[in-house]
Amino acid sequence: MKTYFTIIGAALFLIGCAAPENEDLSRLKEQRDSLKTETSRIGAEIMKIDDKIAELSDEFSLPQVTALKVVSSDFDHFFTVQGNIETDLNAQVFPESQGVITAIFVSEGQSVSKGQRLMALDTELIRKNITEVETQYDFAVEVFERQKRLWDQNIGSEIQFLEAKTNKTRLENTLSTLQKQVSMGTVNAPFAGTIDGITPKVGEMASPAMPVARIISLDNMYVTADVSENYLSKISLGMSAQVIVPGIDTVASTINRVGRFINPENRTFEIALDLTKDASFRPNMFASLKINDMHLDSVTVIPNAMVQQDSKGNEFVYVLNAKGATYEVEKRIVTLGGSYGDDTYISGGLKPGDLIVDKGARRVVSGEEVELSEMNAISTK
Repeated sequence: MKTYFTIIGAALFLIGCAAPENEDLSRLKEQRDSLKTETSRIGAEIMKIDDKIAELSDEFSLPQVTALKVVSSDFDHFFTVQGNIETDLNAQVFPESQGVITAIFVSEGQSVSKGQRLMALDTELIRKNITEVETQYDFAVEVFERQKRLWDQNIGSEIQFLEAKTNKTRLENTLSTLQKQVSMGTVNAPFAGTIDGITPKVGEMASPAMPVARIISLDNMYVTADVSENYLSKISLGMSAQVIVPGIDTVASTINRVGRFINPENRTFEIALDLTKDASFRPNMFASLKINDMHLDSVTVIPNAMVQQDSKGNEFVYVLNAKGATYEVEKRIVTLGGSYGDDTYISGGLKPGDLIVDKGARRVVSGEEVELSEMNAISTK
């Protein structure tokens, strides 16, 4: 009892020390929270004292309990797997020929279109060869035309005509090859995207064996994840899921690909989900996939904490049956359909309208008469 009055005195002291009007909001909130804490402690002490009084007095009183009224609600079950954000439009760009870089036309972070020039290599030697071959080609064309006119008049030998034709064709092919080599001296963007990195500098040697840039497009990103084969029967195309990137964002998506191959090393199969374009996402980011593998409409859902288990392993709850102004406790065996988070789906044993003992459930027994001090409805999702 002395402790009780000490607590009451402390609370009154705090109330008497109420904040002046000019104190800031945070100080007022601190005092409010402190008073709430003291109030809770005082309430707990009062309950203990009431229990002690009931024990010492000759008066008989029924146990006090609170109850929750069962209502129908939806139930969803999820499981989580780890995935990786990917994009097919993430490429290293290689030059098609070797040469000294003479110009870089773009910078890192710049957006480019498909086919846009990124770099130019030194092709001066090839151009000189083209000029020389063009001169030879012009002469070969003149020789061929003269031989053709003579051949059409049955003058000259067939060998001379064929030699002139062959020489002209050879130089045409050589010229075409050299022109192709000149075009290979320009590095172009393979698709529209953003330049994520440029490796060499002007004046350095480029080679087909070494990348010169990286280009990325974030337009068509997706998430892949390896899922245990235990979930194979529960995964299907079109199933909804949430993609959670810690510290970035959470977006809704659906499964658009389910792998048919089981990896023998870890007994998993691969799934993929499309991602909407988001400037915050990057390829190779880790993501958690929260997959909704069960959804039920209008079923009985109660808090996990209300379900108990007896010595035989049966799950049960205590139900209140009205008995005039009081209630009788009934031990009701229930069938669990699944749990997620703080909720449990009851597939059998309860119906909407039933009253389940909440506070006080650990102190009552089946058949006991109790008084109901408070009743609430189980929240509908």
